Amino acid sequence: MKQLTPHLIKGSLLTLSLVAFAGCGPQNSESKDTSAASTDAKSDGVVLCSINGKPVIKESDFLSNLNQMIQANPYFRGATADSLPKELQRKFFEQLVTQALIEEHANTNNIEKNPAFIKAYQEAEKQLKSALKVQVVEKEIYDSISVSDEENKKYYDENRERFVKVAGGVLASGVRFDTDQAADAFLAKARAHASDFEKIAKDEKTGKFRDFGRVSKEARGMQFEIVPAPIKEAVLAMPKYPTIEKVKAGKDIWVIKAADKKETEFFAHDEVKPHIESMLKGNKFKDVLEARLKDIRSKLSVVTNEQYFAGAANEKDGDKDEESEQPAPAASTAA
Repeated sequence: MKQLTPHLIKGSLLTLSLVAFAGCGPQNSESKDTSAASTDAKSDGVVLCSINGKPVIKESDFLSNLNQMIQANPYFRGATADSLPKELQRKFFEQLVTQALIEEHANTNNIEKNPAFIKAYQEAEKQLKSALKVQVVEKEIYDSISVSDEENKKYYDENRERFVKVAGGVLASGVRFDTDQAADAFLAKARAHASDFEKIAKDEKTGKFRDFGRVSKEARGMQFEIVPAPIKEAVLAMPKYPTIEKVKAGKDIWVIKAADKKETEFFAHDEVKPHIESMLKGNKFKDVLEARLKDIRSKLSVVTNEQYFAGAANEKDGDKDEESEQPAPAASTAA
């Protein structure tokens, strides 16, 4: 029997079943016999499954298939084989065992001589060959695209704020009050115990504590929602840090502590240069591909049956006139 290879999981329900499994809680199951696992003489790792004494799934096969599944599915983006829970790895392994059993049964019954198998294999081979031809040509086009150092540096200089290494800003927190009287009382207490601001702020019964994190001029994401504009302006304009002040934001009165201020640290150009190059090449690829396709098309005779799609468009738009519906002569256009 042939050993399992990465292509064996193509077209199976492995990924779907694993995604469903990953969304569930831990499942309890009885441990199965692992006596089939033994050390292989080669560098493929231990044997994880054997059938009739023949190794069918080695550690290298398992990890190769598992990594392919991770890379192909957005659900597992950023994960690695080692980072997946053992129960999820075990579930994946059981799917591979199932495939190995079916393949062994198919081999025993000469499935390769089955007309249905032959037809399906020929179709799959045709599709794979077609896909690989397109893939190889597109890769050649992509690899031919160059990005100059000047382009790379220009993009970095114009978009430097996107390459934040350590977020800067003012570290701020505060307590919201409904009345000036309550805010003034807490302000006096907070200034007297500035080093314990967070503790006494959380213990304050007449107000509600909120940690704003680092407030920056270029606030993005959640900062737009949790930091009222008057507070942002106040903490960024404070002459020194730490400082505790009272700030009004609409009907609310806040006592804010601005603890410290740090400058934003950005990645150096050399650190992100490969990333920028890859991105700029990707941006150029569409235009280069379109130009290459235009050149290829100009050298070939391309005929398309536009009538086929025109009929579909009419049906979709509800413009089809039943009284005038007659078989139309085949119409083709040469591109």
